[in-house]
Amino acid sequence: MSNSIVIIGAGLAGVTAARCLRAEGYEGAIHLIGDESRLAYDRPCLSKELLAGKVDEPAAILEPDWSKSANITLHLAERVTEIDVANRQVHLQSGGHIPYDYVLLATGSRARRIQAEGGNLPGVHTLRTLEDTHLLKDSLVSAKSLVIVGGGLIGCEVATTAIGFGTNVTVLECGDELLLRVLGRETGEWCRNELERFGVHVERNAQALRFEGDERVRAVVCTDGRQIEADTVLVSIGAEPADDLARAAGIECQPGGGVLVDATGKSSDPRVFAAGDVAAWPLRSGGQRSLETYQNSQVEAEIAARAMLGKPQPSPQVPSSWTEIAGHRIQMVGDINGPGEIVVRHNEKSDSRLLFRVLDSRVEAAISIDDPRDFSIASRLVTRGVPVSTPELTDPQFSLRDFLKAKA
Repeated sequence: MSNSIVIIGAGLAGVTAARCLRAEGYEGAIHLIGDESRLAYDRPCLSKELLAGKVDEPAAILEPDWSKSANITLHLAERVTEIDVANRQVHLQSGGHIPYDYVLLATGSRARRIQAEGGNLPGVHTLRTLEDTHLLKDSLVSAKSLVIVGGGLIGCEVATTAIGFGTNVTVLECGDELLLRVLGRETGEWCRNELERFGVHVERNAQALRFEGDERVRAVVCTDGRQIEADTVLVSIGAEPADDLARAAGIECQPGGGVLVDATGKSSDPRVFAAGDVAAWPLRSGGQRSLETYQNSQVEAEIAARAMLGKPQPSPQVPSSWTEIAGHRIQMVGDINGPGEIVVRHNEKSDSRLLFRVLDSRVEAAISIDDPRDFSIASRLVTRGVPVSTPELTDPQFSLRDFLKAKA
């Protein structure tokens, strides 16, 4: 049994792992290190309720007194400068070091920066932390025009929220459709139509070349010469796993980012594990990558915590996430892009719908639009590999539960 576990990253994955370690009976020292000055908080609300002013503070993930009652040593507003794998200790920016038997990397990801002239002008924002949200919100209060560079989930969520400020919103998407990587072409097109109905202007095949302005950004110039007025800009072009510590320690990482781990979270160093956005985790469908989802971060953290305690339960992941765009709740499980056919189940009475990617009579992925009840069943069809038939999938009168009953 180990005597000291160091968790680097005090967000969702880090806190979940700490909780799991104690729940599993671990009695050794736990050090939870985070570079923000406040306790872990809920991040999905940053682009939605918090930015809109519907809530004043994000919900806390960690109760203020839990760390004390669970005998967790918190290191807030602290950075780890090095993982010394030879001597099994982590070095702190404030000085000193902490010995470890195991380390869990839960450092998450950071917003990808744009390589464009004027990218550092005041009024050009990214969105990843609570501080980022406050800065963007302050800017939107008086903004007449917002340009969002990037038509992914965060960009579309912020576009939905910003319309409520009475701001003119333009989304620049370098591809030929929104949300292709996450939601696929059919749902991406549907979301674009809904955003445009909301009043958002969407420019496809548009790439930002530079930002113009003197003391503040005033316009975005595209590579094709288009110039779009903007007194506020959000750059939302994806995230990069914060794997710097692992790379510096010689731990194997993917070329595109992310600590390579097995299905228990173990890295190329058997004493170092990773979970959450920083981890390139094996997928049930093959390959491995950082999933960047709330649900998967929790699951991975618990798996890694148990593995560090000698209770490995290998679990390749199935991506699972949700979003809210243009007043609609969208839930996703599996990778909608892949081989097979897309099957649509549309309930005209409620105007809800489910999309399935079906391969060899199995549902490999599903997307729900305003249909949380059937989505919970669809998720089980994906995770259990239940045989299905296309005519019944498309029939809203057919109960998806009957597929599960047949399996049983």
